[in-house]
Amino acid sequence: MVDDSFRFGDFIERTLQAESTPALVAELKSALGQFGFAYMACGSFGDPERSLDDETIPAVIVDYPEQWQTHYFENNYVTIDPVVTRASLARIPYRWSDLQDLTAPQRRMFAEAGDAGLVDGITVPIHGPAGEVFVAAIATPYLDIDHRRSLSVVNMLVTQAHTVLVGLKHPGAPGAPVSLTSREREYLIWSARGKSSWDIGVILNISENTVNFHLKNAMSKLKASTRVLAIVKAIRMGLIVP
Repeated sequence: MVDDSFRFGDFIERTLQAESTPALVAELKSALGQFGFAYMACGSFGDPERSLDDETIPAVIVDYPEQWQTHYFENNYVTIDPVVTRASLARIPYRWSDLQDLTAPQRRMFAEAGDAGLVDGITVPIHGPAGEVFVAAIATPYLDIDHRRSLSVVNMLVTQAHTVLVGLKHPGAPGAPVSLTSREREYLIWSARGKSSWDIGVILNISENTVNFHLKNAMSKLKASTRVLAIVKAIRMGLIVP
């Protein structure tokens, strides 16, 4: 269940035009829905000095079925839910169905979530500079999701939306301009098209190490902790056009 007509560049433009958090969330939900993901829960966690209604951080957003939300909190699942508890340790997105070493209560929780329409999902953790973690838990009611592509798609959509959300919460002057070399731009473009370092090396007849070297330089210049975030920032700055 993949919408091949979807254009990530158009999604970036629409999110950049969003003037409020609700407008941005609507764009993200619409985009996720095109790939079969109907439900979303997200928020910032990990900083005990801030309350969840602090206006300086992204608010908690939950649109899971109300019946499931009630059942979830009545059973205190928030204390055992690996969708959230493992996010602080994870550096890359993960599918819920790929989680290992689940306890019996956790397996029961997922079974009950499936009965409520949350058949499977993806958690995207985005780590901040002060130890906080922005967690997006994206769920689907469908069994026929294209799992090969869904991780990358959801990761890029959430990362872009989070970047814009931070900008809405912390408006200010732009930082120093970023200048990428022609190789750094070229390799980011190939990465944005879903190519791995090995793929790029084969296409351009260069070593995988060379590709990684230039991509790491680009990530450093863009102050991006992941390749996906570097791609999103480069597109937003007009440095690359995938």
